[in-house]
Amino acid sequence: MLCPCGSNLAFLNCCQPFISHHKKPHNAELLMRSRFSAYATKNGSYVFHTYGIKQQSAHSIADIQSWADECSWLALIIHQSEKSIVEFSAYYINEDTLFELREVSKFQLENDQWRYIDGDIIKHNQLAAVKRNEICPCNQFQTSWSSKKNKKYKHCCAT
Repeated sequence: MLCPCGSNLAFLNCCQPFISHHKKPHNAELLMRSRFSAYATKNGSYVFHTYGIKQQSAHSIADIQSWADECSWLALIIHQSEKSIVEFSAYYINEDTLFELREVSKFQLENDQWRYIDGDIIKHNQLAAVKRNEICPCNQFQTSWSSKKNKKYKHCCAT
């Protein structure tokens, strides 16, 4: 399976070692990619543990897991990446509606580990209602990691 982060690498060789805590991301962009992949693979615990230590108190694993479970995470597009700032768009489906979340995220090193601190949402738009018999929206993303190409939404990413 390709990695959900859009790297065109196998998940096993890309974000999975970070999510399984076998490796640490060595820069902010890799952490961002692995956080998206954790949402896509429904691993709320990893997302929680990659928040900054002070920021963890404002979140719960249960809430993060619930959000991950409610959505089908389709694609991540990195627009710009600097040392501690990553601008990205995450595309997801929630309640049969396709959304784009564009954010500028801030990261920092804490105890020799990159962590998510916060982000400024640039836009969070509803792009389209998704009908059950249409081709699934995951097909429109070149970075899509879905292996169900050209399937109808009801047989692909519908929840």
